[in-house]
Amino acid sequence: MSKDKRVIPNYQHWIRGGKIDPKKHIEMTQEELKHVALCKGIKDTHPCKNPLYVCTACGNYGCSQETLDKCTEQGFKNDKCLHCGSVATRVPIMQEEFDEIMKAWENENQTEA
Repeated sequence: MSKDKRVIPNYQHWIRGGKIDPKKHIEMTQEELKHVALCKGIKDTHPCKNPLYVCTACGNYGCSQETLDKCTEQGFKNDKCLHCGSVATRVPIMQEEFDEIMKAWENENQTEA
């Protein structure tokens, strides 16, 4: 059998649409994964349940998807913030931090409006 040389070991890259797209693993411990906040948005008519992230540049929060408008609570497209456009500024949100981050974001956006 011939192996596809485009596929990288450990599934760090995956084939999509005939090309290789980077798909890096979240480097979190099992303990952190137990306590990460999950998205409650709707993705393709079902609950999303992806990890939530916050942008350290602007405070925007939401899940990360590979395409735009995939989830109702999407805040990032891959690693790019959909609010400020910053790249590599997303940090996972833990369950105990979520309410505080959500309130801070809403307060900031109310003062802008």
